[in-house]
Amino acid sequence: MPLFWRVFAVNATILTAAMVALVLSPLTVSFPVALTELLVLGAGLVALLLVNLAWLRRVFTPLARLSRTMREVDPLEPGSRVALEDADPEIAELTGAFNEMLERLESERRDSALRALAAQESERRRIALELHDEVGQALTAAMLRLDHVDINDAKEGLRAALVEVKDIAQRLRPEALDDLGLKNALRALVASVARDARLDVAPDIDADLPPLTHEQELVVYRVAQEALTNAVRHADAGVIRFSLCRGADEVVLVVQDDGRGFDPVRVSPAFGIRGMRERALLVRARLEVDSAPGRGTVVTLRNPV
Repeated sequence: MPLFWRVFAVNATILTAAMVALVLSPLTVSFPVALTELLVLGAGLVALLLVNLAWLRRVFTPLARLSRTMREVDPLEPGSRVALEDADPEIAELTGAFNEMLERLESERRDSALRALAAQESERRRIALELHDEVGQALTAAMLRLDHVDINDAKEGLRAALVEVKDIAQRLRPEALDDLGLKNALRALVASVARDARLDVAPDIDADLPPLTHEQELVVYRVAQEALTNAVRHADAGVIRFSLCRGADEVVLVVQDDGRGFDPVRVSPAFGIRGMRERALLVRARLEVDSAPGRGTVVTLRNPV
């Protein structure tokens, strides 16, 4: 029987017992009420309230414990759980669901922290390799040219090293986003990717987009960057469609390619889909990935405004 009906049944039983006791009892109530009659009625009422209180406390104490744990849960101190002993079956089920939710959240938090740490270390390794292999070699070559008094060649080497440093810095932090704004930064990004991949991509970007927060703009840029990189590097796309348009209470980014596609259920970590989803969640956006082997991929990011 559901908890609501059990509580109702207990109260109904207590009230019915009180009525039967009054009907079958030889006691009567006079008017005006005598002191002894008032004492008997008061004692009976107190007894009924105490019985009801004891029963309701037994039923609802696990709920109070659950509520207290909900308020005291600290994400930085995992492991808090609500005890299940002496709980009504329905409350025990609710408590168990809450404990399972905490377990999932803590597990996801651990996984996210590990992924973030791994991504940081991977990015540091990549930057170190690029600095060593590209910039370091260019500077070494420039020094050798200086040793042979080849000033012009040394200047060209140093200029190439400076370009490499700028490219690395651009990948770390999109300065165009701060300097040019989201729309122009995206146009520059699309032009750069299209030029490197030798593709003709004409971005369709609305002129009157509603304002986005700085965090939303950064997420839009990074998701666009990742989706374009995937289309070129993994999908082997021949045609890419890029749009940033205004929808109903949202700004919608769409990156579509005609590449080889993939199974979203068995997506490779190299595609960065999970990272894009996590970025979207940070600004309460929604990421949709529609793909299948042989029919290309559509990445859609919906930002609420």
